[in-house]
Amino acid sequence: MPSPLRSTAIILALCSLLFACACSSGLVKSLRDTARLRQQLIDKYHEQDVNVSLQNSRFLSIVFVNSPLNQKDNAERARRAQDTAAFVVANYPAINRIENIWVNYVESESHFIFYHYRKSLGYFVFDRNGVAVNSSRAGRTGDEDPRTPVVRFNAARNQTDISITRLQLEGDLNHGIALVPHFTIMGNAQDTKSKLVAPDWVGFDFASYSDRKVFAGNPKLEIRCDDVLAFIGDAHLLAAQDSGSDASTAQFLTAQIPFQQFSKIANAQDVRIKLGSKQFQLSAEDVNSLRAMRAYVPQSHGEGR
Repeated sequence: MPSPLRSTAIILALCSLLFACACSSGLVKSLRDTARLRQQLIDKYHEQDVNVSLQNSRFLSIVFVNSPLNQKDNAERARRAQDTAAFVVANYPAINRIENIWVNYVESESHFIFYHYRKSLGYFVFDRNGVAVNSSRAGRTGDEDPRTPVVRFNAARNQTDISITRLQLEGDLNHGIALVPHFTIMGNAQDTKSKLVAPDWVGFDFASYSDRKVFAGNPKLEIRCDDVLAFIGDAHLLAAQDSGSDASTAQFLTAQIPFQQFSKIANAQDVRIKLGSKQFQLSAEDVNSLRAMRAYVPQSHGEGR
């Protein structure tokens, strides 16, 4: 008869095996779903070079490589992106677990085996319902500032999502680095009678678009407010779980900033961000946007700079 210790070891081993099998099964299903979606997009748009990848189980990336639309204007690419997002919402089985859908257009050339050229012509971002959250979307006017806080209340969950579409830290939508801050609070932030509690943390998502990958791993993130270090930690580089291609040079990183530190950032006059070897200084308009975002949450006694 086996000893209790041996029995426990066997049970733990079996549990570990079952857990590994479950994780493996989930990964296989994810790859199967993205591969199926890729084929559906190829059939729908009659373009063979379409890449579909799932990043960090939350971000679904669709890349059209050397699409005929590359020769068209941005408005036509925006219309295709919106149509693609709607198709993904209707056909991707795990859409409820997706935070954002990214649609990107890329030019690509290969000369022999030594030189590879890639250039992003612009990307479009949508939420899990196919609603654009990026100023590149079709039909959006140029008067809308992407730094204006976006507030969405979900009555079913009694939660409010508050985010900024984009703070452009460097370059532009095609070649540059942008910051997307966001947080979720319980209650309706637009109802003055609703009880609100500050979130534990604020997400800082970074998007990098370039002809080549900028970050090789998880870069160190430092944020200084009025020359005082307010936050230091790592930004997590999201690894693509591709269904067959690493076509995109776009990179996405995320970090969690404790809300108390975020309040210091929003209340500062001078904010400087260091991401790996990259350094950025937020403009006065950028900081004002963070301050406006922060203002949706009641300020606790004694909180400030």
